[in-house]
Amino acid sequence: MLRLRQVSMHFQPIVSSNGREVFAYEALARGSAAGPLASPLTMFSAAREHGRLVELDSLCRERALEQWSTLGLTERLFINVSPDVLLDGAHSPGLTRRLLRRFGLRPHQVVIELTEQTPGLDSALMREAVSHYQSMGFAIALDDLGEGYASLKLWSSVQPDFVKIDRHFISGIHADPLKRRFVRSIIDIAHGSGSQVIAEGIEHEAEMECVRQLGADYLQGWLFAPAEADPLGQRAALDRHLRHLSRRLQQRPPPGRSIGSLARAVTPVQQDVTVNEVAQRLHAEQEVMSLAVVDEQQRPVGLIIRHRLLGLLSQRFGPELHARRMIHEVMQSSPLRVEADETLERVSAKVTGREGSDRDEDFIITRGGRYQGLGRTLDLLRIITELQVASAEEANPLTRLPGNGPIERQLLDCVAGAGLGLGEGLGEGLREGLRENSSARSAEWAAIYLDLDNFKPFNDRFGHAQGDRMLLALATVLRDALQEGDFLGHVGGDDFVMTLCMTEYHRALRLTALEQRLAGLQSAFQHAIASLYPADVLAAGGFQGHDRFGTTRFFPLTRLSLVALHGLAGCETTRIAARWSELKSEAKARDSGRVIEACASPVQ
Repeated sequence: MLRLRQVSMHFQPIVSSNGREVFAYEALARGSAAGPLASPLTMFSAAREHGRLVELDSLCRERALEQWSTLGLTERLFINVSPDVLLDGAHSPGLTRRLLRRFGLRPHQVVIELTEQTPGLDSALMREAVSHYQSMGFAIALDDLGEGYASLKLWSSVQPDFVKIDRHFISGIHADPLKRRFVRSIIDIAHGSGSQVIAEGIEHEAEMECVRQLGADYLQGWLFAPAEADPLGQRAALDRHLRHLSRRLQQRPPPGRSIGSLARAVTPVQQDVTVNEVAQRLHAEQEVMSLAVVDEQQRPVGLIIRHRLLGLLSQRFGPELHARRMIHEVMQSSPLRVEADETLERVSAKVTGREGSDRDEDFIITRGGRYQGLGRTLDLLRIITELQVASAEEANPLTRLPGNGPIERQLLDCVAGAGLGLGEGLGEGLREGLRENSSARSAEWAAIYLDLDNFKPFNDRFGHAQGDRMLLALATVLRDALQEGDFLGHVGGDDFVMTLCMTEYHRALRLTALEQRLAGLQSAFQHAIASLYPADVLAAGGFQGHDRFGTTRFFPLTRLSLVALHGLAGCETTRIAARWSELKSEAKARDSGRVIEACASPVQ
C-alpha cells in the first residue's frame, strides 16, 4: 500500500457553534476500498505493528495537503498527526513546511491535530515539538479529550489552540446529566487555559443544542455531513443544510447580550501586505493598538499587536531584516476569535482564561466567520462589572438568583410572546442590551412555580442551617437543568419560578417534553437532599415534627411540587399568578406532585 501510495483523503466539515458556516475541514485517511486496509484504524494499526508509522503519517500529510490545494477551499484544514511520529527519530523535521510550499499553502491555514495519545510520552519533548510547529504559524489541536489519562496529561503540557471532546461524551449528552457535567467542566478548563473547544460525533439536533448551551465553540459530526472525498462538490448542499439548522436555532431567543455590541470597527489589513506598510499605518493611527489580518474572503487569519510589531522593527537591523516581509509571517496566527452572537459572559471566560499579557490584548469578533471588528478586554470587563452590580441589587441574598423584579419582567416578556430568557443573575442593563440585540420573535414558553412540601417542619426540626442547605441544593439542581433561553428566579423562602423555552420541541411533543423535564427536576432534587437527613429518617420515609397548630405528627420527606402553565402568549401575568396560587394545593395533593395546564384566560 505504501509503495503504491494507495491512500486517499476524505474531508469532514467543522462548523461554528451557531450552525451557520463552515469553520474548517478535517482530513481523514482512507485506504484502498478493495484491500484489507480500507479502514483507517486497521491501516494505522498495521503500520505501527510493522514499524512503518512515520512513513504512513508522512504519506497522509502529503495526500491531505495535495488534495486540499486542488479543491481551492479557503477554510482551515485539520490534519492528523500521531505524537509518536513527532518524537520518532525517523521523522523528517520541516516536512509539513516543505509540503506547504510545494502546494502553495500557508501555515495559518493548517491545524496540526494530535491523535492517538500514548501513555509514557515525554512531556518536555512533546512540548518542544509542538512549540516548534506553533513558532512557524501552525495552530495545534488535541483530539479525543477525555478519552484517558494520557490525553489529559498531554493537554496540560502542550496547551493547544483547540481541544476536541471525545464522541463518547457527546453521544446522548442531552439525556445524560453526568455527561453534561463532564463536558461543562472540560469546556470551562479549556476556555480558562485559552483553548477553543470542538465537540465531535454530533448526530442529533438535541446533542447540538446541548453542547452549544454548554459553551462549545465548534461542532463536528454526521448531523452536518459525513467525510466526503469531494467536499467542494457537496458544499452547496452543506450550505443549504446549515441554513436550515440556523433557521431552527434562530427561532429561539438568545440567552444574553452579545459581544457584537462591543465590536470596534477597525479596518483590517490583508495578509499579503508588507510589515513596512502595516508599520506606516500604525504610526499614522496612534490610537490603534491592534489590527486584524484577513484573507480575500475577509476571514481573520491573525492579529498584529502594535507594540510587538514596532518593537520588532526597533531592534538592531530590524528594518533591514523584517520591513519587506509579508505580514502573515510575523502576525500572531492564533488570536482569540469569537462570534458576534456569543454572550458577554461566555467571551469573558475565554478572555480571562488567557495567559499573562495575552489577557489584555484585543480579540477578533466575527459574524458568520467573517471579520466584524475588534473587541477590547477593558470594554468587556467594564460592562460585565456594571451588569454584575446591577444584578446583585435584585438578587436573593441566599441563592444569588434573580428576585421579584426580574421575575416579573421575565413573565411580561413571556406573555408578550417574546420572552428573552435571561438566565440567572442578570440585571436590567443586560435586559436592555438584549432588547437591542434580539428581534421580537414568537416563542413558546412554560411558566413554572416551584415550592417545597413540608419545608417548614423540616426547618423547625433540623435547624435553619440545614434549611438553607436544602434551598441551596434546590437552587443548584434548578441551575443545572437550565437550557438555552430558560430563566430561573427565587421569590423568597422555598418559592422559586422558572420559565422554560419550549420552542425547540415539535408542537406535538411539547407537553411530553415538559412533563419529562419536571419529573427530572423532582428526581434530581430528591437525590440531592438525601444526605441532609439522618439515616433513620430516610429509612422511615419521614420525621416527627410540629404542624402550624403545634400538634406533633409525622411528616413525609420534603418534596418538590410544581405548577406549570403553558401557552402563555397573550395571557396576563395576574392570571398566571392567580392560577399558580389556585393550583398549588392540587399539585401537593397529587402523587406526582405536579400540575400542568394551559393558561386559559387570554387577553381579549
